[in-house]
Amino acid sequence: MDDYKKYVSDGEITYTGKLDSVKVLSGNNRVFVRGLLSADPKIVECRIFWNNMADSTSIPITRSSTVDTLKKSIAIANEGVQNFVIYTYDAAGNRSIPVNVAGRTYGARYQATLVNRDISEARTDETTGITSVNFLGMDRLTGVFATDITYTKQNNQSVKIRVPIDSSRVALANFKYGSTISYKTLFLPDTVSIDTFYSAVTTRQIVAPAFIKINVTNTYLKNTGSPFTPVATVSRWGVLTDWTTSASVKNASGSNGGLEMRSGVATMSLEAGWGLPDITNGFIYQTITLPAATYSFEANGLEQNAGGTRYIVVAPGTTMPNVVNIPSAALAFAPLAATTATTQTKLEFTLTQPTQVSIGFAANMTGGSGSAGFYTKIKSVRLYTIQYL
Repeated sequence: MDDYKKYVSDGEITYTGKLDSVKVLSGNNRVFVRGLLSADPKIVECRIFWNNMADSTSIPITRSSTVDTLKKSIAIANEGVQNFVIYTYDAAGNRSIPVNVAGRTYGARYQATLVNRDISEARTDETTGITSVNFLGMDRLTGVFATDITYTKQNNQSVKIRVPIDSSRVALANFKYGSTISYKTLFLPDTVSIDTFYSAVTTRQIVAPAFIKINVTNTYLKNTGSPFTPVATVSRWGVLTDWTTSASVKNASGSNGGLEMRSGVATMSLEAGWGLPDITNGFIYQTITLPAATYSFEANGLEQNAGGTRYIVVAPGTTMPNVVNIPSAALAFAPLAATTATTQTKLEFTLTQPTQVSIGFAANMTGGSGSAGFYTKIKSVRLYTIQYL
């Protein structure tokens, strides 16, 4: 029964337990080896060999009463696929059977292939004041997953935000108008990489507009159109809610006027002639209190013919001055020009302190007849503050 001993003259071969469930995670000129130590309590060391066994690293092992996890980061200068041989050892130098596993390192060669994500547009919108950046797409096979943008806020604080590759647009909150952005794109070369790689940084100037318009319509005005709201359901002529409409404008169907249903859409209206009485000192306006600022009051979708006197106007106080006195008594005014197409008319004005104003439209429309008349139609109004840069 002892015949086998003549084949093992140096004694029986003793093996320690091998490293189990080994994973090699890729990295930037390094790998990260992770595995489970078997229940063998004799293990005191683990050695990892690579480069055809020319290079190695040793990891002392202190066992616990449970299954231990081995973790080791290994710096490797060579870039590419690496083959590893792993042994465990006991105190007598007996080693386990080998565990062979492959991993990959990335470095300068991979880094040189990385390009920054292209920007199709980066600008500050003068109407909203929002600075936005629009990105072009990228090939996902490159490992790209995000772009980091660094910019300066209006309080001169530097801030960095991360834009996922799935997002093609990002808004930069409180961007300091006219300053620059710096950005770089982030890559993971494979699904088990422990290191993030970055493209070179690109810096881009964001040209500031001459001014910023902030929409404050809903803050100060009511019933601003597209469509307007009538006081009651009407078939054609009606009265606007939330607006003061003078008696001369209410020249249709008894006490109606100031609003007309046009193709089923309620529109602000001043109209005389074609059987309707003249309008003298006709006004449609709202009285509001505005803080000190520069404003733009805008009439959108304006349609009107020639004749009479018609203004877009801002006047101090709770009433409008007579139409003939508007040039001398108004805070700001502009004639409404005849147009055969829908246009936009703007009236800019500046208040140096909080002021109660009446803001709207004024007209004298006289001399109409059964076959001739005057009309002014407005689809909506808007109010903006303007910040010149």
